[in-house]
Amino acid sequence: MLLRLFILLILAPVVHAAEWKKILDQAPAGSQVALVVEPLGANAPLQIHYRDDRFLPPASTLKLFTATAAELELGEDYRFETRLWHRGQQRNGRWQGDWLLEFRGAPDLNRQQLAELLEVLRQQSVREIEGDLLLDVSYFTGYDRAIGWPWNNLGVCYSAPASALTLEGNCVAASLTNQGQDRPARFFVPAHQPIEVTSEVVVRTQDEIDAELCELESWVGPGNRYHLSGCINDRREVLPLNFAINDPIAHGKALVRQELSRLGIVLRGEIRVDRRDDQGWQLASQVESAPLATLLTEMLQDSDNLIADLTLKNLGAAEHTPGSFARGVRAMKNSILTRTGIDLTLSKVTDGSGLSRDNLMQASQLAQLLQWLARHPDMTTYKALPVSGENGTLKYRRSTRQAPLKGAIQAKSGTVNGTRNLAGYITTASGERYVFVLMLSGISLPDHMPRPTPVTVFEKSLLEWIYHNG
Repeated sequence: MLLRLFILLILAPVVHAAEWKKILDQAPAGSQVALVVEPLGANAPLQIHYRDDRFLPPASTLKLFTATAAELELGEDYRFETRLWHRGQQRNGRWQGDWLLEFRGAPDLNRQQLAELLEVLRQQSVREIEGDLLLDVSYFTGYDRAIGWPWNNLGVCYSAPASALTLEGNCVAASLTNQGQDRPARFFVPAHQPIEVTSEVVVRTQDEIDAELCELESWVGPGNRYHLSGCINDRREVLPLNFAINDPIAHGKALVRQELSRLGIVLRGEIRVDRRDDQGWQLASQVESAPLATLLTEMLQDSDNLIADLTLKNLGAAEHTPGSFARGVRAMKNSILTRTGIDLTLSKVTDGSGLSRDNLMQASQLAQLLQWLARHPDMTTYKALPVSGENGTLKYRRSTRQAPLKGAIQAKSGTVNGTRNLAGYITTASGERYVFVLMLSGISLPDHMPRPTPVTVFEKSLLEWIYHNG
């Protein structure tokens, strides 16, 4: 009896390996796979390390590191501040001097909060400003977009610039309306949105679009000017569009002008960019963002790139040292090493969101972080991960939204062109809980694929095998 048990224990890993390796052979042709499956319990039988030392694009799974470092260094109660300053004096309803708005990259700063800041002028009975209104954006320096962000995506909102002056998510909603085949589509953007868009988009059938390679294209010009051309198909009545603000300063100036006008305040000077010095400025009002825990939850649930990149830049900011992508990456790597022991020295990281095509990371590094987070279950980064079939980016994920995987997976997804990743935890049929990291890169498939796609079939097969055998 003991001999038989010993033989079974020896043979089981061999049988398991043959099974999961056979599933890996089903990955899309030419793609690269890295896989880690590690138990959280001492008695769990399954453990897999397959090419987990390869450096592959992490995509949005990188947000796990950004969130962890931010939570450890800034604290879950941290809030981004936006402030209004003034210097000068008031004579009757006239302000003789300047006002200054200081922006620090609050991801959720909106028009209502801008109105709340400027409302103090009306409360002080200021009806006219004889000086200037300054916009201080010196809290960040360098590029608003990270190295490796593809140029052709800069007009869409998931590539919105991570600027100190961020308002309404640096994003504007618009739409194209189908007015009939072979006719121009009607473009609409709300009148209060300070962008300029021209359109030459035509409605075509999908067959005509495929034959003519007539795609919808957006040209981004100076300021916040856009030109749309190409085709949309005739299957939808309205096509929603979201434009990323190309010039945050111009956008901010326009919104400030609108709010001053609404308040009935006349600005005699200019709205211009400058930094606050130490000469006579007094704080007039300020607004705060939601607490970091709330922002990180939204970031991980919805895979929000802007929150991730503004948080990363904030990590790199210090007194008299403005934040930037490079400084944020350095601060993040240092924090992860000193606080968790995970060394990211060899990993290529250029942003906090994972949007950059230059990012490279190992599946083993993601697995180490997940193991660390499992030992710190009070972390927001751990608690906020989407649950398969229930919420966030996993609510409708085709590979995991149905039984037996529905509700069994808590993980961060990551998708960029040619890459599809998933990193998190799975509770198997036996009740054991595992860390798993699946990185799939180099995916090249035809433009039009039947559902479910080969990627979905592969991912579902592998995760169900882990579920049944773990």
